[in-house]
Amino acid sequence: MRLPKHSGIKKGEMIDRIQKRYHEEMRLTRPTGVNHKTIKELRREVSLLEHTVNFWREKLENRAFGKIKSGNLSFGQWRDIYTQNGWIEAPDYRAFYNPKGVANSDDWASYELDKAHLTIWRVWHKYYDLWNLRLNRLEAERFDMRRVTQSTYTTIDDALFVCLGLSPSVIGSTGFDKFSLSERKFEIKDIEYQDYLGNSYITNTGLYLNDGYGPIEWHIKHKKEYALIERVATRGQPSNFTDSFRSQKFLEWAYKNNYVEEVIRKIRQTKDSPFGEVFAFKLYYELFNEGVISGSFEYMWEWNCPWSSLHYLANQLIERKLVTIKQQYKSIIKYVDYTSTRNLGKQYSENTNINDPDEDRPYQDENQLIDRALARLELERDNQLANQGSV
Repeated sequence: MRLPKHSGIKKGEMIDRIQKRYHEEMRLTRPTGVNHKTIKELRREVSLLEHTVNFWREKLENRAFGKIKSGNLSFGQWRDIYTQNGWIEAPDYRAFYNPKGVANSDDWASYELDKAHLTIWRVWHKYYDLWNLRLNRLEAERFDMRRVTQSTYTTIDDALFVCLGLSPSVIGSTGFDKFSLSERKFEIKDIEYQDYLGNSYITNTGLYLNDGYGPIEWHIKHKKEYALIERVATRGQPSNFTDSFRSQKFLEWAYKNNYVEEVIRKIRQTKDSPFGEVFAFKLYYELFNEGVISGSFEYMWEWNCPWSSLHYLANQLIERKLVTIKQQYKSIIKYVDYTSTRNLGKQYSENTNINDPDEDRPYQDENQLIDRALARLELERDNQLANQGSV
């Protein structure tokens, strides 16, 4: 090793620095929780919001006999609709009622209430869209703990994300600007209105009815990890989610309780590449984007799914004729860091009958992620073959 003249660094010191840097690059802190399982759970919660969005959409579309097609109308335009349909006006209250009698809330109408339906629907729709955006970001974000490991203090939000297998690096980015579980981004003032008899009421979106939390924030807050982290951060005192505590304290607790682990990344033997490095990179790219694997291409890939799904991937590569190899299980573990003591060829999911020779494909929910990745590789292959045939 040649050192620059007058560098002031002795050869032994340089070797020590290189070795230190090498060991730091080889070490990786990662969550023991699986990202896509948390995402899947949160997607179920977000899907429930769609019912509320649709409820308010129906309210919106049915107001004023369905004749308000976009936005809101002036009071005069709104009044004309009800007058033309024979309803009786209560002018002192900006309301109308059905001349045939009032049996329920559908038999009277308030101008302020009809306007409120648009406001409320917009709030729920924006909240629903925001969390879909957030989940897409969380799913695509590579896990990065530097907000915790490189800071003296960490917030409960960051710590919670780590324990749920989500990357805290998204906080502060688009969709997560000034993110906090206690945020009230879509809060509106109460809307006042009167019925046709002059009784006064107020309405609101109901978005923050759960002690001031939105539905998704409320769900996350009630994860067991929240209570545990809050206890560590606040020593048992109530938290308003502005609390921060020493990162070292959190990391010690997280390691001790198996929420994060440090692993030594294994360099992959790129010269021993049964699939060929060109196809291996394509496979890596598609699996990485689905959250099936993590880590760097040149290292052994980290598997984020059950081992039975790795068994499934090995078989599917053969069945879909994406690779031509004889030993699919021995081949795949030259790319994936396989840490199980059980032979990969015998890794079946619990819902597979291993005594049935015709049932050799273990099905897991995670296999759908693998199917999506392989389908794109098949499409690329088929397009290439079609182009070659047309020449």
